[in-house]
Amino acid sequence: MAELPEQLLTKNLRILVVDDDPFILQEIALHLMGAGYRVETAESAAQALEKMDSFHPKIVLTDWIMEGMDGLELCRQLRQRKNGRLLYIILLTSHDAEDSLVKAFNAGTDDYIPKPVSPRILLARVQAGARLARLQLEVEQARREQAERERMAQQIQRAHKMQAIGTLTGGIAHNFNNYLAAILGYSELAREMFPGIGDGQLDEFLDNIQQAGNEARDLVVSLRSFSNGGSESRKVPLLGVMLDDIVRMLQPVMTASIRLKADFDKDVPLVLVSQDQMYQMMMSLCINAREAMDGVGEISLCLRYVHDVHACCASCHEWLHDDYLELSVCDSGRGIDAETLQRVFDPFFSSKDVGRGTGLGLSVVHGILHGCGGHILVDSEVGKGSCFRLLFPVDPSMAQTADTGSTGTE
Repeated sequence: MAELPEQLLTKNLRILVVDDDPFILQEIALHLMGAGYRVETAESAAQALEKMDSFHPKIVLTDWIMEGMDGLELCRQLRQRKNGRLLYIILLTSHDAEDSLVKAFNAGTDDYIPKPVSPRILLARVQAGARLARLQLEVEQARREQAERERMAQQIQRAHKMQAIGTLTGGIAHNFNNYLAAILGYSELAREMFPGIGDGQLDEFLDNIQQAGNEARDLVVSLRSFSNGGSESRKVPLLGVMLDDIVRMLQPVMTASIRLKADFDKDVPLVLVSQDQMYQMMMSLCINAREAMDGVGEISLCLRYVHDVHACCASCHEWLHDDYLELSVCDSGRGIDAETLQRVFDPFFSSKDVGRGTGLGLSVVHGILHGCGGHILVDSEVGKGSCFRLLFPVDPSMAQTADTGSTGTE
């Protein structure tokens, strides 16, 4: 039982030993490996830097005096690297004067071992360094776990909020649609029963009622799409041919100064979607892009198969680690600031002036995409445009490598 703490300290701990004397290097390595450590050696500081990325040591033992880069400069270089602050660095030196040791600690050394090296001192000081390295790892792990718990709590809270708003929105849309049907129905009856009354003024009034009713009906469709994702719609394969048709339908809502550029890979995995829903999502994203560019610029549409995505969904904040069919909509507009980006998918949130937007466009995109198990990534920087990446889940049995063939709709 007395050996258990030592076993826990040495298990899988990686140590890099650096010395330009091959005999000393081999002797130190054998002592450490005999104690159960995983050891890698380097005969120069330059070689040590090369091995850092492949070996990932937690402790570095380095000689001070070496040809080329010396041990102190190696310490400085290591501290500047990613995760360099978590390294435990021990200097092997025959310099024991106070000024020399202060210089070594200022360069980034954590401890030193006097030369010639005593095996007992070597193992005792490495063990002390191992305890500190383990403690650092535990602190980092605790910090990551706490951040993950907070993220999960936010994700659950958002999911509950979206579910509650979706239920409320669906109920409002259902009741509103009933009233709307009566308004449109009676206006149509009035048009048929009283044609030409009042020098055509009544017809004009009824036309205005009909137009407003049709716009309200479109809004009801958006409300329903947000509340249930439109999961009941008929599904068809998401292919470039279908997207080419959607691009042609989008052209009339773009200004003459906006260029729609499309690049759709031909050979992509089979993903089933509703063409109506795809049109609705593309319409929302392209209209947002049009307004972000003030009617002048370029919108790029791209369909491709992406592998091993590591990212956080911009709307539900779930961490992703999978393959997806990606449809991206990128613009050259003003971009989105970080504060607005946190809210763009919230229902009824709009950065436009009051009365100019419903705040449902991106919420509908969220509802439809998550209704089919998809996710959204957003890359945006103020003054440099935005890119919305719609990720559709791929059935592994239907996945295949996409080639570079594409359509060129513009």
